[in-house]
This record gives sequence, C-alpha cells and structure tokens, in this order.
Amino acid sequence: MTPPEREAEILRLFPLVHTIARVVWRQIRHVDLDDLAGDGSLGLIAAVDSYDQARGMSLERYARLKILYAMLDGARRSDHLPQLTRRVLQSAERDRYSLALELGRMPSPGELERRHPKLRSAQFREHLRRPISLDAAEAIDVLVKPDWQSDPATVLCARETRGSVRRALRRLPPRHREVLGLYYARGYRLADVARRFSLTKQRVAQLRDRALATVRQAVVAS
Repeated sequence: MTPPEREAEILRLFPLVHTIARVVWRQIRHVDLDDLAGDGSLGLIAAVDSYDQARGMSLERYARLKILYAMLDGARRSDHLPQLTRRVLQSAERDRYSLALELGRMPSPGELERRHPKLRSAQFREHLRRPISLDAAEAIDVLVKPDWQSDPATVLCARETRGSVRRALRRLPPRHREVLGLYYARGYRLADVARRFSLTKQRVAQLRDRALATVRQAVVAS
C-alpha cells in the first residue's frame, strides 16, 4: 500500500473511531470519550498498517476489531480501581435504575447497600483513588463532602488543613509539583514520568517522596 493509499484508507475509516468510541463509552463511563477516540485512532492506524488481505477478512472488519481492542486496552490502563471494585459499582448502578422502576422513585443508599453489601467499601475505594487536579482551586475540597453533623471546630480544622496543603503545593519547585501532578492527578506510572523528564525511575521516586515530605512538613508547621 502506497503512502497516499494508506492515508486515504485511514481517512475513509476514521468515522468508525467515533462510532465505536460512543458505544464503548456508554458501557465504560469512567473513561473520557476523547481518550477512547485517541486510543481508537491509534488502533485504526495499526489496522491499516498491519492489514493482510490473505487472512480473508475485510479491512473494515479488521479495523473495527483493532479499534475496539485499542480502546479496551486504554480503558484498562486508565482505570484506577481493581476489577472487583469496578464490578460492584457497575452492578449497583444497574440495580439503581431497576429499583427505581420497582419503587417509583430513586432508591436510597441504604436500599442499594442491602442488595450490595460491599457497595460502601467500593465507593470509598473509588473516592480515595480518584485522580485529582493539583492545579484546580477546589482540588482538595472536592475530596470531602459537606458534613453538617460534625463538630464545627472539627470541620474548621479540616478546612484549614486543606488550605495548608494547597499553599504547600503552590510553593513546591515546578519540577516537584509537576511530578506530583503527573503521578497522582493524571495517573502516570513512575516509568511514564521518568520517560517524560528523561530521568530514571529511582530519581522520579526520590522527587515524588521529597515533594510529599515537603508538603507534610508544611502542613504540620502551619
């Protein structure tokens, strides 16, 4: 296949990427639609480059499979939860709507937990492992829901602690702050961060640990 033919096939089949991405996204809502499309685009290019007509499969069908597999692989890499936890959450979400049809209203958390005893634990794990943007003003606040029953002094103390964390993050050297952002907020692995900065994994781990220690010291001292 000549380069012009290759480019023409990619352009011809490109609408498949968005079609398949929307189908996958309806089933896997924890993944961003644009991320699915990006992974699917790579799958499409790989399909065109590796297609062999002798296999007896049309290029379009082969491309559909490669696009789908690329999206699913990307979704697995980006998922920050164990598979068992994810299954509990997905099962509870399906039951939430079936219960709503039975009851004529949305079920309460307690009603869902009676059907799924592990739901609260799964929600807590998802809450802890959810990526956070260190650049956003509400990055720390979104972790804690308003608590109108706790002692006001306790609530105020927690709010001041979150403010101290935000201020400590802003004072970090740019490299340290970026390492924390990539590792914790964007879910990069140490190896990915190392490649980005042309460093070893050990050096990146040192930068991460040093940045965390600086943040902890600042919070304790505040």
